[in-house]
Amino acid sequence: MTQKHCQTCGFTKPIEEFWKGQSACVPCSKYKAKNRWNSRSPKKRLEQHLRYKYGISHSEFQEAWDKQSGNCAICEDALPDLMTYDQRRRGYAIDHNHETGDFRGVLCLKCNSLLGMASDSIDVLHSAIRYLSERGSYANVVDLKIARKGKD
Repeated sequence: MTQKHCQTCGFTKPIEEFWKGQSACVPCSKYKAKNRWNSRSPKKRLEQHLRYKYGISHSEFQEAWDKQSGNCAICEDALPDLMTYDQRRRGYAIDHNHETGDFRGVLCLKCNSLLGMASDSIDVLHSAIRYLSERGSYANVVDLKIARKGKD
């Protein structure tokens, strides 16, 4: 059985306890990664998330956020604080085109789910509006104004 010395904890362990090409054993590597993430400020976490997952800069995100006045781009409800990061959920969604990857805006989780469930299909969403218009909805006047605004 081949052994390898972990440069983090100082123990010699079986090579199976190391990821390929790593000088630290798996438990040490996981511990370091977790603590490196936890040591970052909420702003740094957000910047990294935006850059790696969506390919946009913090300034591009902030510009969209400011243009939307911190509200959902669809329902216009206020979105939670940017720096809140509760149990790996931000409370808002970075909306993007799944085919091109282009950033479209910031949405509340409900509106993001709405688009996802409709597969981003304008036809499906128009059909849903027509259905609710013909058969009644639970929406209040404000919700109806928002829905009609999209028709213009």
